Amino acid sequence: MNVDFSTRLPWSTGTNQLWAARAELLTEHVEVLDLCESNPTRVGLEPPPVVAREVFATPESVHYEPNPHGLSEARLALAELYQRRAAPSRLLPPTLDVDDLFLCASTSEAYAWLFKLLCDPGDAVLVPKPGYPLFEHLAGLEAVVPRPYRLEYSHPDGWRIDLASVEEALCDGRARALVLINPNNPTGSYVREAEREHLVAMCAHHGCALIVDEVFYDYPLEIDCSDEAVARSSFIAEERALCFVLDGLSKRLCLPQMKLAWIAVSGPRRARREARRRLEIIADAYLSTGTPIMHALPHLLAAAEQLSGPCWRRIAANLERLRHILESPSSPHRVRRCDGGWTAIVESPRLLDEEHIALGLLREKRLWVQPGYFYDMEEDGCFAVSLIVRSADLERGARAYASYFARLCGE
Repeated sequence: MNVDFSTRLPWSTGTNQLWAARAELLTEHVEVLDLCESNPTRVGLEPPPVVAREVFATPESVHYEPNPHGLSEARLALAELYQRRAAPSRLLPPTLDVDDLFLCASTSEAYAWLFKLLCDPGDAVLVPKPGYPLFEHLAGLEAVVPRPYRLEYSHPDGWRIDLASVEEALCDGRARALVLINPNNPTGSYVREAEREHLVAMCAHHGCALIVDEVFYDYPLEIDCSDEAVARSSFIAEERALCFVLDGLSKRLCLPQMKLAWIAVSGPRRARREARRRLEIIADAYLSTGTPIMHALPHLLAAAEQLSGPCWRRIAANLERLRHILESPSSPHRVRRCDGGWTAIVESPRLLDEEHIALGLLREKRLWVQPGYFYDMEEDGCFAVSLIVRSADLERGARAYASYFARLCGE
């Protein structure tokens, strides 16, 4: 029987040499140290048992009240959260109404909803390069074209958005949304205040919406938040262009298994009202968010320090530990500036292409790292390392990484 399948994606079912080698080792029950682990529940960052018991003992969860926005008490807790976050800053408290918020199962689902809302088949969305490879699939599944704009790195200043590449990509009128990851994964770079001003102005001029993913926003590392010239800038309640800010429990509270995310809508009044009306129709067609987790959200947000505090402290300590091991005066390695997030980029000698090095680390050291080409990095010799792994594993892995390069260099 011959069946014609969708052409939205190339649907490649093969695997590259690096993934195949890893799968073979795991099949043989060989222990591989995964320095790219991104799931907090697998690295000792589970919620305390008392929090889990208190949060999910909610009798109200047996009642189902479908609402395309999500339960009102959950949205009220989110609105209050953003109000508190804005209060200490120089910004005015955000004009975020509970009806500007939509709850969904994940940020991946949020992207799918927003691509449906904003794009017809063949339209383009602008995505960062380097960036997380998921966007190509999410856009393809909605018959949308992902078009990259550049991030460029200079040491020690860090990453900057190539604003000229954004302007060029906007000029033909096909781009319906600009996707910003704030801070970016894997570069760890926040959108700076000066960049924000230019990007908002460009999007307003070209009639392009902003989709701003802020799931890592509350994990600042090497950024000076007191210096306005380089400070991070949240897009919550941005009113000059139509804007959708995404966040969720997966990174904010280290609870990927709880499956709750949200979209905060802002922008000029007329555009925001129309976007909300249309998004209500899309959300109502899916109603994907579970009642128990929505009831639990106010309690989870109240327990934020217990849930995310240990993760943030480990990330900060691991970044310092990684620099200590890999950045001695005679070291050929450099850990690139990481303003925030969960990932560090290690820049190493370009002795072989990245895949050969990653394969060598896997076969010789039983060490799993992800090469930069996974994220469309322009330069060779970059490898991504997760900062949430157990500290002892990070130290062991970093030393194994350094010794492998020392052998290649003949030391």
